[in-house]
Amino acid sequence: MNEERKMILTMLAEGKISAEEANTLLEALDISEVKPAQPVPPIPPLPPKPPKMVTPPQVSYEWEWDDRSRGRNRQRITPQFAEAMAQVGLADLTEDELWELQIHNVRPGYIRRLQEAGLTDLNVDEIVQLAIHNVRPNLIAEVRALGLDDLTADEVVQLGIHNVRPDYLRQVQALGLTDLTVDDIVQLSIHRVRPEMMQEIRELGLDDLTVDDVVQLGIHNVRPNLVREIRSMGLTDLDIDQIVQLGIHNIRPELIQQLQATDLGPFDLDDIINMGIHNVSADFIKQMTAFGLPDLDAEELVTMRIHGVDPNFAATVFALNLPDISAESLVTMRIHGVRPQFAERMQAVLGKGLTAEDLVTMRIHGVSPKFAERMKAKMGDSLTADELVEMVIRGVPEESW
Repeated sequence: MNEERKMILTMLAEGKISAEEANTLLEALDISEVKPAQPVPPIPPLPPKPPKMVTPPQVSYEWEWDDRSRGRNRQRITPQFAEAMAQVGLADLTEDELWELQIHNVRPGYIRRLQEAGLTDLNVDEIVQLAIHNVRPNLIAEVRALGLDDLTADEVVQLGIHNVRPDYLRQVQALGLTDLTVDDIVQLSIHRVRPEMMQEIRELGLDDLTVDDVVQLGIHNVRPNLVREIRSMGLTDLDIDQIVQLGIHNIRPELIQQLQATDLGPFDLDDIINMGIHNVSADFIKQMTAFGLPDLDAEELVTMRIHGVDPNFAATVFALNLPDISAESLVTMRIHGVRPQFAERMQAVLGKGLTAEDLVTMRIHGVSPKFAERMKAKMGDSLTADELVEMVIRGVPEESW
């Protein structure tokens, strides 16, 4: 029995601690007396294993892509495939080139037929492009037979992409268009310019058109009937730009006929095109001519439309009885924000002799009705619009306002 136990039992015998407290102290003493576990000796490290010898692969046409075929099974280029390519002139190809040919299902027979059609100096990329776009060697042979015998691989690809048929080329050549390039033919085919349409255009006398001209007609859906109808109205001196503009802005023969029948008609075709672009209708012309504007013509009508001069605005200005109202002055007043309310207040200050030009000049230089009223109160009835403008330009002291 150690000293700690002896002391606990003595305290219990003397009544200094209870039996329950003595048991608690003895239990705590038992726990502290438990011997610590013996340390585990360290495990010595395993000796290093000798490296595993890997037999280097034999040179072959087998490999695995890291980029383009990641996640795919291994692919095999057989020596037979490489040899077959060499027999059609594609010797010493890299693995990448052989792979490109195989994944696009290019076979030696296809290459041989391309060569027989006249494409004898193709590289792998060109061959692959022809295969991707399903260009038949027969197409090449037929197109070359029609005179396009200097075709490049890119040109042949363009013919295949846009599905240009030899029959279409044959019909175009029958119209006398024998000097077309591949790009010309492709453009005509893309925009569905029918040979019949080209023939009709030539019959109308437009036989000096370029391919670009004809393509523009096709893009904007300009039909020979439109040209024929416009000519029947007396507009016979048409050029290709005018005809294209008619198509772009959907200016129909009915509109032309209505414009020509107004009091300001007839107009030339350029004027008609501008009026059509800016929505100058026959009804608008009729309303504006009713004001008796001396300078009203096609150009002023278009300018009015551009700047928002309509019959309502013209009527309010005419109600002011200004002595110099014209189509040009209406536009100028509109541009510089001369409104009827402004004009009426200025007339009340300066009298009825004000002109449209006076109103515009005062508006440009910032002469307000309030300023005019104060200056008149100081200077009397002799005050003029020119004097008000001069005061603002020179800078009237603020206390004069």
